[in-house]
Amino acid sequence: MILVNPTTLPLGELLPPPDFFAHQSSKHGVSHVGRVMIHGLLLTELTGHRDQALLLWAAIFAHDLARTGDGICHRHGPDAAELLRTSPEIRRRLFAGGIVEADLAAIAAAVRTHSHGELPPDHPHYVLTALLKDADGLDRVRLEDLDPSYFRFPATKTLAPFAERLFRETGGIPSSDPGYLARIWSRAELLIETET
Repeated sequence: MILVNPTTLPLGELLPPPDFFAHQSSKHGVSHVGRVMIHGLLLTELTGHRDQALLLWAAIFAHDLARTGDGICHRHGPDAAELLRTSPEIRRRLFAGGIVEADLAAIAAAVRTHSHGELPPDHPHYVLTALLKDADGLDRVRLEDLDPSYFRFPATKTLAPFAERLFRETGGIPSSDPGYLARIWSRAELLIETET
């Protein structure tokens, strides 16, 4: 299994810059989004949903941008979905990565629902939303409350040990480092090699 960048952007531009976040956070900021991105891209491979990789990248990019704190918050998903419509900076970055206007409804549905509620399995955006929820859920290792019973895809459960190791082995890398994603990406690739 390999990590594949689904966008037209270099790795250094896949993550939102810190000033895109409404709340600067070590729990829901750049480092969290980086790990969720790695989990999500692995999930698209493991589940056979490679066709969702680009949309999932965009949903992961945006999912926590509207958080105003680190506690339980059911508003940040809908608020982040609204940013997809109203923020020229966010739209520019997503479009530079290969997203087109027609993709935004699916991305917004996943972002809106990622923190609260479920879409029915026959909903047209169920797969994207389920991938986002599971990828985000894998990074609950940082909060020490990962519960695999919440995962939607059986393949997600197989990534729980990987999520633990990725968090342990990259937690000390400062997300302010311009090469942050490249550094954790290469560490993730090494972990994948040793686990397969």
